[in-house]
Amino acid sequence: MKKIIIIIFTISFFSCDKEINEKDFHIQEIESINEIIMTDKYGSKLILTKIKDQWLVNDTFIAWKEQVEYTLNVMKDIRIKSSVPESFEDFAMQSIITKGVKIEIFKNNELLKTYYIGGNTRDHLGTYMIKEGSENPYIMHIPDRHPGILNPKYGLQGNKVNPHIWRQPINISISSSKISSIKASDYLNANQSFTVYNQLDTFNDMHNQLKVYNLNNEFVKTKFDKVNEYINSFSTLKCGKYKPSLKKSQLRLIKKISINQENTIDSLLIFDNPYYKENNKQVHPNVEILFASYNNSDLVIIQKNIFNKVLITLDDLK
Repeated sequence: MKKIIIIIFTISFFSCDKEINEKDFHIQEIESINEIIMTDKYGSKLILTKIKDQWLVNDTFIAWKEQVEYTLNVMKDIRIKSSVPESFEDFAMQSIITKGVKIEIFKNNELLKTYYIGGNTRDHLGTYMIKEGSENPYIMHIPDRHPGILNPKYGLQGNKVNPHIWRQPINISISSSKISSIKASDYLNANQSFTVYNQLDTFNDMHNQLKVYNLNNEFVKTKFDKVNEYINSFSTLKCGKYKPSLKKSQLRLIKKISINQENTIDSLLIFDNPYYKENNKQVHPNVEILFASYNNSDLVIIQKNIFNKVLITLDDLK
């Protein structure tokens, strides 16, 4: 049975004319890698392309530099932990045949290596992998690094490729010294909407620098420390993963924040969905996460404990 599986697998997936070093997985000179292609069994494909000093995801999005560099180092550090015990060879091959993710690595625009990442060992200390053109799978790991499984280290979600987790995360970083005004429109309670004006020309008189007006453009007496904390809250806001499959029309818009600078206006839309379903688990209500779109981006998940400081109401400033 094992020989039949190996023969079919080799003919179907690993036909190759040149001699293969079946144990040669790791790459020492990762600096010369300029393209990585990952393809899963479900039709999803990730193409990472390096153009000058910047990586792109599927020729469309800027790649998350830290994730790319981490994975490149994984490609450098992986080693053979052991051969696959004979009693598990059929299991390992079936794992690769049915679930294997194909990894193609290019160096200076030429194909350098191709291998497949299968499932993990039962003790979760290694991952089954096989070189294209080879007949023998191996248990791979990174010595002295835990956990031993490699799928997540390649940015895989189990045995699936998700290009969107490779996209550069949205990090909002706006200095209060550059903000001229912030308009916060509250769609759950319009009376809690407000606009903060940051009169930069009165910088030496800080307590007269910040003015707050309500929905009817009426001046509202507020506490300076709270308003000052609010406009400084936009200096560090980190968004979570992209959810391009979600549509804004499926969610409830709860707040729109327009941040005016000298020559630009940044728009932050905040949505919630008390019936959001994550990883097949129904959450009602969802008390930990919201959704956001920044400057018309795809929807991303945001954590309430990070964004609560900019989701305040007019009453919170008093």
